[in-house]
Amino acid sequence: MIETTMTAASWVTLLTTFAIAIVVPGPDTFLLLRLGVRERRAAVIAAVGIMIGNFLWTSASVLGLAALMRAFPATIPALQALGSAVLIWIGVQSIRSGIRILRSGAAAPVTSSPVPATRHPLALGFVTNISNPKALLFFTALFSQLLPSDATALDRTLIVVALTALGLAWFVLFALFTSTPSFQRWFRRATPYFDLAAGLVFLAVAGLVLFELALTVT
Repeated sequence: MIETTMTAASWVTLLTTFAIAIVVPGPDTFLLLRLGVRERRAAVIAAVGIMIGNFLWTSASVLGLAALMRAFPATIPALQALGSAVLIWIGVQSIRSGIRILRSGAAAPVTSSPVPATRHPLALGFVTNISNPKALLFFTALFSQLLPSDATALDRTLIVVALTALGLAWFVLFALFTSTPSFQRWFRRATPYFDLAAGLVFLAVAGLVLFELALTVT
């Protein structure tokens, strides 16, 4: 009989901590809000892309790849620099979208997003999530406290499946909610201002990552 080494208390703590982490607004949330008020399909597909990135971070942490990355310290700074570039690009696109809507005087939500958002929502969701290498540090710290050193392959597999399912359910439901007609009507006049705010958030996160990177380098 196959047994697991994870206790019930460990599972509750793990799932609760992860749930809080994904519910707290961040770049993933702002991306889904931007897409949701425009197009349901793009938002849902982006949610799947976000969880593909999250799946990779979770798997890397569970499999102990964080130790490998620590053995090659240049990996994290490279990911930070690349992630910051992606976030800056998304931020600029969001701000440009908000300015364009304000200049056009449009009060209704736009029916199409900038080309990268509508043509490649899966990739956009994926790169938004994967561009944050701090996710690996978060999962590594979490698992170091809750995952026993003698955890079986079944333990590790169940963790990846459980967190992926929970995250996918949350982000897809959030995408569906933000793309409902009632929410779109409520959000209609705020769309350009939210684009501007979301763009500033992306730029701020990128700036913070680059600032921390500069401190570590110096």
